[in-house]
Amino acid sequence: MGTINDAKKISMRTKEVGALFSLDAVQAVPHIYVDRDYYDADILFCSTYKFFGPHMGAAIIKKGLLESLKAYKLACATDDIPFKLELGTQNHEGIAGIEPAVEFIASFGKGKTRRERIISGYEVMEEYENFLADKLRSALKEIPEIKLYQAPEGVRKTPTVSFTIKGMNSGDAVRWIIENYSIFVAHGHFYASTLADVLGINENGGWIRAGFEPYNTEEEIDEFIKAVKELITK
Repeated sequence: MGTINDAKKISMRTKEVGALFSLDAVQAVPHIYVDRDYYDADILFCSTYKFFGPHMGAAIIKKGLLESLKAYKLACATDDIPFKLELGTQNHEGIAGIEPAVEFIASFGKGKTRRERIISGYEVMEEYENFLADKLRSALKEIPEIKLYQAPEGVRKTPTVSFTIKGMNSGDAVRWIIENYSIFVAHGHFYASTLADVLGINENGGWIRAGFEPYNTEEEIDEFIKAVKELITK
């Protein structure tokens, strides 16, 4: 749904009861700055391909915790960190591709250090992406056949817009938009299958989901809105 949860509050509660705090930041890192130390996350997960990098996963784990974790693997494999969780030879070419992806985000920002440029870059990205997402949400709200699925006004969100069209299979809808307007949007439950089951939308192709990145344009939003309107009235 694109909802940005109050992870700091959740973290503080886990520490109160002595629990570990594992933060899934895979959908957040492409859009907002996530400071692991601010959230006091024992483990933070993300995927570099989500922020313009190679198809790799990242598990950032506190040193003491990583040292204590038991890794189920071949007896001959090393227990040295961070290699103890690797299943085999590392993807070195993928690792080499992560830094340029980080620098791409930093290129939007200003500052003397890379950290400052990264934080500033995220601020620029978030402002622009939210501008695009808000424009699409406002337009879709005006279409009676559209049902938006999102947190209430005032709740911070990523630029993820999920919706359904009354009386229309979401899979059929996205295929029509792709074939007639060459705009790619996806459909399905996007791994939120339990929520989709509770809302009763899986049997009709799930949600239609549109997301935005820094390279998207306002003209693309206008074209997408035009496509949705034409699809409904055709």
